[in-house]
Amino acid sequence: MMEELFKPRGFNQGRGPGSRTDGWVGGRADTWQGHYRDNPASRIGADAHRMVTDEAYAAEVAEAIRQSDAAFVDHDGLKNAGLSVRPLSPGIGVFVAGIDMATPTDAQVEQVWRLMMERKVVFFRDQGHITRDEHLAFGKRFADIGLAFGRQQALAESPPSEDYPELLRLYSDEARPFVPSNWHSDVTWSDRPPLGSILLSRKSPPVGGDTLFIDAFAQWDSLSPVLKQFLEGRTAIHGRGGKDEVEHPICRTHPVTGRKALYINPTFTNSICGMEPADSARLLAQLYAKMYATPEFACRFQWQDGSVAMWDNRSCQHYAVGDFWPYVRQMERVTLLDPVAEDEVPFWEDESGQRHYSVLLTSEQAINTPVSR
Repeated sequence: MMEELFKPRGFNQGRGPGSRTDGWVGGRADTWQGHYRDNPASRIGADAHRMVTDEAYAAEVAEAIRQSDAAFVDHDGLKNAGLSVRPLSPGIGVFVAGIDMATPTDAQVEQVWRLMMERKVVFFRDQGHITRDEHLAFGKRFADIGLAFGRQQALAESPPSEDYPELLRLYSDEARPFVPSNWHSDVTWSDRPPLGSILLSRKSPPVGGDTLFIDAFAQWDSLSPVLKQFLEGRTAIHGRGGKDEVEHPICRTHPVTGRKALYINPTFTNSICGMEPADSARLLAQLYAKMYATPEFACRFQWQDGSVAMWDNRSCQHYAVGDFWPYVRQMERVTLLDPVAEDEVPFWEDESGQRHYSVLLTSEQAINTPVSR
């Protein structure tokens, strides 16, 4: 069945010595002759394949990248807001200095939002002095604030905080080890997953406990044209504990930037719609190998007490590294909700501009009911 499905579309077909294949067949970085252009091309919307064969075009793209990177660091808006930045990697992640989350100015809020739209995740240091109320107030400068898991009550049977139900406490120690060590975008088992998160470290381990973030735009952009053609417009089923709870587009269109992201993850995605189970499982495994074995798409953040990560769930995924036991790790997360109703539900926008939205497969009562661990 898989051969009949994929062969006509050119999947996994060699293109001669040194050439890439149309599908993904291994768990290593993609080493086609232009793979090192994938990430730079994604950053400015260029065509990595054309860059390999067209030297004049490649030179134009190279100059555009240099100018874009220089303008990013030397942006007038940052200077006027009293901020400075340092990219953590070329495509995703940026440190922001000069802000106090307890008293941010309007100009600083504007710039932090712009940075998050461009770099998917922004990082701050030395914010351990802020109170929980100030943490929540900072989030409200950007979007609506949800419960610990956004619109939904809880992921599993864990009672929410009575004093701060909007705050998710991620505490771990020797007796109660916990860390979400799996690639995911938050709460994709919901038909209205949260816009983003603001995670503050109250107590970091002396070593370990980093968080990895990966660029979902670059993940989509780097797929071969035939694979994009096959996946665009298709949907996948997400849920908790193997339940089928919501159907999301595999290629998700960002409501602000209009960019396309690969919107599947091994934590909550169950299957691809319209495929036989074995075929779906094989294709998902191939996609995950491609998605998570490409370091060029990722950045890694080392936590300190008072550090903050603020990310856009629509454009990146993350993985909390669970290597710090038996040390204490205390994190507190505020969840951001999109205040624009038509942008909150994930969608794929086709060439005509029509939006194709996610579909809830269960009842609101069921999706608001925690699952047993």
